[in-house]
Amino acid sequence: MKTFLRILSYTKPYRGKLIAAFIAAGGVTGLGLIPPYLVKIIIDEIITKKNLHLFPIIMGMLLFAYILRSTLISFRILLNNKVQQRLIFDLRNQVYHSLQRLSLSYFEGKETGKIVSRIINDVEALQAIVTSGLTTLFVAFITLTGSLIILIRMNLKLTLIAMIPLPLLAFLIFKFSGKAHRSYRQVRRKLAKVTALLQENIFGIREIKTFTQEEYEEKKFAIQGRGYFRSNMRIAKLWSIYYPLILFISSLGTILVLFFGTKEILAGTLTIGSLVAFYGYLGLFYQPIDQLNQVNNMFQHARAAGERVFDIIDTIPEVKEAKDAISFSSPVKGAVEFNNVCFTYNKKDYVLHNINLKVKPGEKIAIVGPSGSGKTTLISLIPRFYDVTKGSITIDGYDIRKLKLSYLREQIAIVLQEPFLFNESLKNNIGFSKRGATNEEIIAAAKIANADEFIKKLPAGYETKAGERGNNLSLGQKQRISIARAVLKNPSILILDEATSSVDTEVEALIQEALERLMKNRTSFIIAHRLSTIRNADRIVVMDQGRIVEIGTHRELLRHGGLYSHLYKVQFKPQNIKEELPILTGLAN
Repeated sequence: MKTFLRILSYTKPYRGKLIAAFIAAGGVTGLGLIPPYLVKIIIDEIITKKNLHLFPIIMGMLLFAYILRSTLISFRILLNNKVQQRLIFDLRNQVYHSLQRLSLSYFEGKETGKIVSRIINDVEALQAIVTSGLTTLFVAFITLTGSLIILIRMNLKLTLIAMIPLPLLAFLIFKFSGKAHRSYRQVRRKLAKVTALLQENIFGIREIKTFTQEEYEEKKFAIQGRGYFRSNMRIAKLWSIYYPLILFISSLGTILVLFFGTKEILAGTLTIGSLVAFYGYLGLFYQPIDQLNQVNNMFQHARAAGERVFDIIDTIPEVKEAKDAISFSSPVKGAVEFNNVCFTYNKKDYVLHNINLKVKPGEKIAIVGPSGSGKTTLISLIPRFYDVTKGSITIDGYDIRKLKLSYLREQIAIVLQEPFLFNESLKNNIGFSKRGATNEEIIAAAKIANADEFIKKLPAGYETKAGERGNNLSLGQKQRISIARAVLKNPSILILDEATSSVDTEVEALIQEALERLMKNRTSFIIAHRLSTIRNADRIVVMDQGRIVEIGTHRELLRHGGLYSHLYKVQFKPQNIKEELPILTGLAN
């Protein structure tokens, strides 16, 4: 019920339309109560007593009732759908809004397809209960109440007889509700798995074809699809048992009424018209019970979906903005300081230990170390993708937790090893970092990034679509688009995470040249496995097992003979590096 009431809260902006739909539904219900009584008059007054002057009047009333009823039904359907679609639009936007504000930690370990399934499939599953379900509930209540009052006024004895199966009906509906809810939750989970696998296979289609794993992936998809099929069939089996049983028990009341009603006609205490009218109203009485059962089934479906949707909305971001967060009208200078920083992802195992590092504005800091040493984790703390577990990070003397998140991240640009491009024009991809940027600004940024030349050669130039995840471009081209995006942002702090590790030598030279222009007069953090790309860094920070073990320039660290020197020797044979040969020879002696 809590989930249902929460879903209802989203109807507030459309209360007027819902009330109008309810009024129309009430009118439809009221008009539906008229025909059985008119049929009674036709049988008892026109056919039996030959009052033929009533015939055209009664037929006219029937025709008018059906025309007006059809008009109101059309009006109600239109209003219901308008509210339904607006509600889903609003709810889906809120779920997406909540997702955008969640911390990166929420998305780690979660399959993209399962998140997509919640936004699309689960939100879609809520629409019926809000409009169709509410209206059906309202109509059922009016029909049930109206028909019951008429039945009691017509014949109290037959009405009480008709009520005999009700306790058994209530018990069956209660049993069905519990089982249906559990089954629907399973259905939502299975659908999310199918969606996740489908999305993964589409993204990985090149690898699937390269390794000829089409048949294997088809079997995997069939297994997931079969699980979804079986979950749906469990509900179908439940419905196939309970629904006919409920209809049968409802029909027992009708059989009892016809049995005792016929006896009363034979005894002369009831007219044929009265029994026919009573039978008609009895059908209207049991119809809402059937409708309520269907609404209950709809509710169990929506309840399962609603729990998954509200799980996203209710998730509190781990990285929160302080209530008294501050920002400034001017950019930061770029002085970054790590003070005894410790960090853990799981609140148990620390991946960073007592990091202390002072970086001056405009300084180029390279961060190197073996895989898993904590390099990427360290730089992820600067834009507050995660918050430090202990210690603090300051920029220009201000704890970054005291700065507005939007202001903090406006000061930082990141170029990753595998940059993400949107399926939009290259112009829009570059301009993503600065909404409203002019064509001249975008082209200027592309030139600095060594991207303008290859863009101009493309058939549509800057209007060329990047393709999904940038698949229409080579890795080197995507990298330069990413650099142009960073140039356009004009950040005070720059983070480069393996920006040249996956390209060939010629393209690396172009990218390296672009990066040198980008880093000029900016505080820069450079993660690199290719140690040849960081020789000119002002300082090199060497990390191992979450700790800083060395700091110095390229030559200082080689002379020191520590971890950096070891990593360097592993990558480069001393005899092939003439400029380093004297140093390395000295180390050997």
